[in-house]
Amino acid sequence: MALNFSENNDVIVPTVDGTTYRGQDGDDTYILVSQEGNAKVSITDTTGKNTIQLPEWSKIKSVVVAKNAIQITCDNMTVFTINGADKFNYDVGGNKTSNEIGSIKSYEEFVSLFDLDLPSSGTNTKSVSKIVFQDKLNQLYEVTVNQEDDGNKYYINGELAPSLNLSSEELYIFDQNDVTASKHPISFSTTKNGIHSDGKSIDNISFYINGYKTTESKYSDNFNDETTFDNGFVVLEPSNTDTELYYYCLFHSGMSNNANILVDGFTPVTTPSIESTLDISNNGASDYTIKSSNNVTYNDPTITLVRGKTYEFDISSPGHPFWIKTTQSTGSSNALESGITNNGTTNGKITFTVPLDGSDTLYYNCQFHASMTGTINLVENDGVEILTSTNSGSSGGGYGYSFDLQPAYSTDTNNDIGNIIYDSLLI
Repeated sequence: MALNFSENNDVIVPTVDGTTYRGQDGDDTYILVSQEGNAKVSITDTTGKNTIQLPEWSKIKSVVVAKNAIQITCDNMTVFTINGADKFNYDVGGNKTSNEIGSIKSYEEFVSLFDLDLPSSGTNTKSVSKIVFQDKLNQLYEVTVNQEDDGNKYYINGELAPSLNLSSEELYIFDQNDVTASKHPISFSTTKNGIHSDGKSIDNISFYINGYKTTESKYSDNFNDETTFDNGFVVLEPSNTDTELYYYCLFHSGMSNNANILVDGFTPVTTPSIESTLDISNNGASDYTIKSSNNVTYNDPTITLVRGKTYEFDISSPGHPFWIKTTQSTGSSNALESGITNNGTTNGKITFTVPLDGSDTLYYNCQFHASMTGTINLVENDGVEILTSTNSGSSGGGYGYSFDLQPAYSTDTNNDIGNIIYDSLLI
C-alpha cells in the first residue's frame, strides 16, 4: 500500500505496517516512531529538502547501508527503509511536532555515526545498540532480570551480570523498560553492592522517567506493582577521575554478582590468594623455627615452594630480621626484590609470589646470625610428592629439620630417620 502526500511542507509520522510513504514537492519531515510488533515501513521522497527525524530516546538496533538507501531497525523491531537516502538530511534528536531541532547530519555523516562508510556498491550491515539522547547517538545497555539459582540477577544486553569497560566523559544509557526489570531500579557506586555494603550512588548519573529527569528516590518510587511507566532510563557519564565502578539494584542485594565497570582501561589491583602461611619465630640466636598446623616446630627447615603461587611468612622474631635472598649470607645485601613485600621484617607478614623462571634455589637468613638460615627450593611440579627428612642439628650453615609444603601428610615407618611430607594445608 502507498500513501501519497501533498506538495506542501508535510510533517509525516509513518506508522502503518506494510506502507510506502511518498512525499511530493514540499520540504517534508518524517518522524520515525517505533511501532508495536515487527512493522515494516518504506519512505520515498526525492524532491524538496526533506528530513528524517529520530526524536530523543529513539533506539536503533541495526542498519543496512547502500549508496543511496538505508534500512534502520528500531525498537520493537520496526524497520524503516528510506529510498533516495542520500537526498535527505538526518535530524538526530529533533521533533518537528514540538519545534525541536537536533543535530543535523548529511546522509554520509549520519552513516558515519555507526562507524560505517558508504559503499560504492552493495551494502554494509551493522548490528548496534544505540539510543538518541541529547542530540547524539549514545551506547545503549538494555537491562533485564532473570531468576538464577542464587536469586534474581541483572542481565545486560542479554549477558548475565557482565563486567563492562567504559570511557570517561562518554554517555552510557541503561534501559529499564523490560517488564522483568520493573522492580529492580539500577544505580552505580564506587562500592561493590552500593548501599547494601555501606556505599552510596555516585553523583555523575541521571535518572529519567517518561522522558523527564528526576531524582534517584523518585525514579525508584516508580518500580512497584501500582505504577506503570515508559522510558525508564539511567544515564551514566563516568568522569576522568573514576576508575572502578559497580552497578547494583537499589532494592535488592547481590544482583550483579562480582561484575565491575572499569573506566579508561583501569586495571584494578588484585590481591593474590595465599597458598600457605608459614609462622616463623626464633630459637634464641641459633635457629628460625617454623610451626606446622599440628603444632610441631621445626628448626631451619628446607622449604619447597611452587612457581607462580603466593606464600605468606608471618614473622615474629624480634632482633632477627628475616631476609629472603639469592645468596646464603648475613647482612641485607642480595635480598630478593621482585615479587616480595616487607622483606627483612622482624615482626609482620612477608608476601612472596614465586617467580615463574630464574634460579631454582633461594635462601632465608637472619641479618645478624649466620646459624639462622635455610634453603628455599622452587619447583614447577605442583602436587608432586617431594620427600624431605630431618637432620641431626642446625649449627653453622645446617638447615635442621626440613619439609615440603605441597604433598599430603604421610610417614614412612621403614625409614629410621622419620621421613615427613606436608601438604600446604598443614602448614
